Amino acid sequence: MAEVGQAAIWLSVFSCLWALTMLWMGLRHNNYNAVISGRNGVVGTFALITLATGALIYGFVTNDFSMKYVVEVSSYDQPLLYKITALWGRMSGSLLFWLWLVTLFGAMVVWTNRRATDYLADYALIPISIVQLFFIIIVTGLVEGVYNPLDRLPNGAVARDGAGMNPLLQTPSMAFHPPSLYVGFVSLTVPFAFAVGALAAGKIGNEWISRSRRWMMASWLVLTVGITLGGNWAYRELGWGGYWAWDPVENASFMPWLLGTAYLHSVMIQEKRNMLKLWNIVLITLAFEFTLLGTFITRSGIITSVHAFAQSDIGGYFLGFIFLSTLGVIGLLAYRWDDLKSPNRLESLLSRESSFLLNNWMLVGLTLIILWGTLWPVITEKVTGEKAAVPEEFFNQVVIIPGLLLLLLTGVGPIISWKKLTPSNFKRMFAKPIVLGIVGGILTWVCLALNGHTGAIYSALCVFAAVFVLAAICDEFYRGSKLRAKRAETSFFDGLIQLIQRNKRRYGGYIVHIGIVIVYIGILGSKGYSLLESKGLQRGESIEVSNYKLTMQDAFQEEHPNFSLGGVIFAVEKDGKPMGTMRPARGFYHKAGQGEQDTIESAIRHLGLNDLYIALGPLPENVPAHVGSGGIVSVQVYHNPLVNVVWIGVAIMMVGGLVAILEKHVKGNT
Repeated sequence: MAEVGQAAIWLSVFSCLWALTMLWMGLRHNNYNAVISGRNGVVGTFALITLATGALIYGFVTNDFSMKYVVEVSSYDQPLLYKITALWGRMSGSLLFWLWLVTLFGAMVVWTNRRATDYLADYALIPISIVQLFFIIIVTGLVEGVYNPLDRLPNGAVARDGAGMNPLLQTPSMAFHPPSLYVGFVSLTVPFAFAVGALAAGKIGNEWISRSRRWMMASWLVLTVGITLGGNWAYRELGWGGYWAWDPVENASFMPWLLGTAYLHSVMIQEKRNMLKLWNIVLITLAFEFTLLGTFITRSGIITSVHAFAQSDIGGYFLGFIFLSTLGVIGLLAYRWDDLKSPNRLESLLSRESSFLLNNWMLVGLTLIILWGTLWPVITEKVTGEKAAVPEEFFNQVVIIPGLLLLLLTGVGPIISWKKLTPSNFKRMFAKPIVLGIVGGILTWVCLALNGHTGAIYSALCVFAAVFVLAAICDEFYRGSKLRAKRAETSFFDGLIQLIQRNKRRYGGYIVHIGIVIVYIGILGSKGYSLLESKGLQRGESIEVSNYKLTMQDAFQEEHPNFSLGGVIFAVEKDGKPMGTMRPARGFYHKAGQGEQDTIESAIRHLGLNDLYIALGPLPENVPAHVGSGGIVSVQVYHNPLVNVVWIGVAIMMVGGLVAILEKHVKGNT
């Protein structure tokens, strides 16, 4: 099977080149048969890479330890789920998975546009095939820094067992977090390709936007899920009580999300007012290129991160492809410059166009700030010879003001009038939300200030913006539902359903904005008001955080197929009342070639919207005996208020996104 997979990868080079050649010649000479042949080449490339990917998974499932990649990331004792997810456990396999996704999406573009006669999708298949060819060449192992994931060990060797996957990756979250990020990243190729195809075909209207809208929405949704799963994984597995630390690899996933969010807002101006044609193509190009930049950051070894792959020479190839593909887009933009001019202009600073444009500037500005902070260690190393780390506090401070403005715009942008806001519209739409927001902000500031909390002003501003947005959006739902119910002579609830069904894109977007507000509130509580207590404890001793008391009772050990678990049992009390026990632990993995590795298995008790969180420091091997003989165990206890509000907010965002993606046609009254 390994040889079959290798042959499939090499054959895909020729099928991809065939697709490129036939599509280009067919479109240039208006030869329909050649175009069909090119489409078949795209589907054939998908079939070949699927065969190669299946061959690698077969090697994992059958424990084929003659395959180099299988030896590196799998083992006999590794559970079946993690044998399959080992596909993206290291660099070579993850690049094959990325390639499989981009060929899958290329085949889907062929299928969904098989009856189209305008050739726009066929023009889009050309940049998709170019991206496929780049990754195929990488995966063949012809370039330095990566080997073919289907290579066998040299000289016909067969290992007795594999080293096993990194223990940090052997969690359910990591079975879904990387592939969801990859799907979000790779699917951005499709709207980018439609933009490039529109430039090549001279179809610089709104059609490429409408044809790729669902792709863009799906990419944004899945990327949101992937980022959230990554935060949840970090929260549960790294033992630091948080879910976001502005790690370089976290930033690499967040920056395309920011640019994609900007694009989703910006295209509405083009659809409604026939403006920002050039800007929208630039935005989707940046979003796509930043996915490749993120791949460069995670695989070049230029930064240090718990998420990053080992150092390799592959980064230069990604930078080269980013440069060449960007140069190609710039050339097409110059060629179509006159067609990209917008007939309409901004008429007022108080309009939906202006608020969306400000939203774009803030999102792009945030992206550039995060990029600067992420690459700062690389810049300082080039200048001074030493890497200067950027602390988490830098990002936390610089994003406060832009973040608050963006929160405020989530309420202003969707409901403010197009072209120009009149005084009557302002009073009708914003008077009540502003008053409620001011009341909420003042009450928050007073309560926090009286309790001696620092940073109360920022919390008050956040609550003001959150209440304003919720009031503005809820008022939109209320007025629209009431009107629908009155016209149809039905209940308010039926009117609400009819309202959403009538314009899924608009009201799905409102639901997304409500979810974003909820996320902000969760971040405010969990980041701004979490409590931490650290202490070395012996049996019978206690540690207190907030109004909770935790007493160390005993220790335990458990044996599992590929690891052992050692931990401590804590009795938990709140205000003197027993609440049961919590069992934080450390997992010890023993695999040949890796030595002994241990993981933090935090104990988390959900207390409504809050969490009580315990993490243990390093433990000796004989945990029960050590604790029983008076040994000291290092303990960290966190009280994280409103942390579960973050996950609830993301769930609401997902609901809104799914509603919006169900819209069949782009409507003019967005």
